[in-house]
Amino acid sequence: MNNSKIVLDNQEADEKQSFLQRQQGELSQIVEAINGVEASDGWKKLKKLVFDHIVSNLERRLMGETSKKEIDTAEIYRLQGQLVWAHKYADLKKFGEGKKQELENIKNQQYEKNPRDGAL
Repeated sequence: MNNSKIVLDNQEADEKQSFLQRQQGELSQIVEAINGVEASDGWKKLKKLVFDHIVSNLERRLMGETSKKEIDTAEIYRLQGQLVWAHKYADLKKFGEGKKQELENIKNQQYEKNPRDGAL
């Protein structure tokens, strides 16, 4: 039996656990920050005045671009990418839910490696 392989496997498992714990801590802080920002009146004003207009403007520009006789595919792809970005960050609740899902995935990965009931 090669004991050096066992030691290396244990070190890799410990490094992965450390990484997952750091990621879990960071994601927890991100989720808390998102929840705090989302609840603020400042965010509600900013969303109404800036982000809602950005989304509608991008949608309008995309529709205009697709209705042209000669379609510029690069411009359509660029607008689509911007629209995806705008949808992702304009809705903090949805963004926060995505981060919560990431956090759950990390917790599940940690549980798989270290089950609480001692089962392997």
